[in-house]
Amino acid sequence: MAERVPLSLTQQSSLLMAPHNPSREFMSWVYQLNGKLDVAALAQALDDVVAAHDVLRVRFLRPEGSEGLAATSSTTQEVTPFRPGVLAVVRLDDRPKLEGLTAAVRAVEAEYQDLSPWDDPRLQATLYVVAPKTHVLSIFVAEALVDGESGTLVAAELSRAYAKHAGRTPPELPVPNDASYLDHVRDHPVAAAVQERAVAHWAKLREVPVAAGSWPTVQGGRAITRFFNVPRPDWERLVATTAGMAAMPFVVVLSWLELALHEVAGAQEFLVTSAVSNRSRPETKDMIGNFVGPVRMAAEVRAGDGLEEVSPRVLLALRQALAASVVPVPLAEARLQAPAPFVPPVPTVSFFMFAEREGPDLAGVRQRRFRVNAGLDVLRVNCTPDDQGGRNFFAISTSATPELVDRLVTVFRRWMGFPAG
Repeated sequence: MAERVPLSLTQQSSLLMAPHNPSREFMSWVYQLNGKLDVAALAQALDDVVAAHDVLRVRFLRPEGSEGLAATSSTTQEVTPFRPGVLAVVRLDDRPKLEGLTAAVRAVEAEYQDLSPWDDPRLQATLYVVAPKTHVLSIFVAEALVDGESGTLVAAELSRAYAKHAGRTPPELPVPNDASYLDHVRDHPVAAAVQERAVAHWAKLREVPVAAGSWPTVQGGRAITRFFNVPRPDWERLVATTAGMAAMPFVVVLSWLELALHEVAGAQEFLVTSAVSNRSRPETKDMIGNFVGPVRMAAEVRAGDGLEEVSPRVLLALRQALAASVVPVPLAEARLQAPAPFVPPVPTVSFFMFAEREGPDLAGVRQRRFRVNAGLDVLRVNCTPDDQGGRNFFAISTSATPELVDRLVTVFRRWMGFPAG
């Protein structure tokens, strides 16, 4: 029988949040692939990556009949044997191309709606054949196994393996180490005193108002998404503004977002949720696993404030949140109340900034990414890199009108120094 390992705290948090998180706590790569794709090379590359990294084959085992916090605290994880044939292939090339593309995207969305890390957290991939040079590739793996930084490593491994099997020049991308994440979880438990300090931090945040001013907090219809790009020269100019502020780009961009929320929704005190990856131990720097937990910080914006006034408060709040990030929010809040089925916290503003390129780079194939979303986002802002060194911004809401999101984006960009339009 395979060895069973207890869950880490971040894994417990991920499983608790899965039913309530728009991402369903899954890392998702969904791409339209245009060009000559070597399907056999892609299939072999996926098999290589999944065979090489045991964390991509982990399943969770919880006691029968257990639920909520009790279930996650007693759940174990084990590695399942590798079986070739990770890539499933679905043919949709018996119809017009546009109809096939539509069918593929709908199939991916339906699959995403049914994902659950309890049912199957392991890496799974499906290729929809739409036309000889048009495919849709979906890859899912639970975030309890693979966080954002690890996702970059997995994507890099897949890119190199595909190039090898397709007879292409392998790209120069980061290489993960071969240490086992499960061994790391087993060998590095979190001290009780550290957990207690973190719970105390979350208790203080209960006093902060959770409504972001007049921003709506009721679920609407389909998610409203607004996108804008900051080209590389402009992004480098924005990053340069952090040099004299003893701050990082994350702090400055989050400060601009808070200022925009204050102007658009009248928010003065509210909570911002983000995520942090704890890779403080040298052996975890390039390890594939889950080191990310949500952090929550209090935001305060007063009349007349500008970047110089807001960013020091953001930096202080972030430092306090990082110091208490070892027990993520769902676990902390569950431990602050009597034992009961976990109830997710009131939705707050979420801001995520990704430093690495997302998704695999399949040599010789052009890619267009689809974003799938399956739940409530009061307001979520994602910042991801583009291929030219700039940044893509996505503002997502299921509770606001398009006009409100449009106004927020306009004001957000103005605080960044871009004219309207």
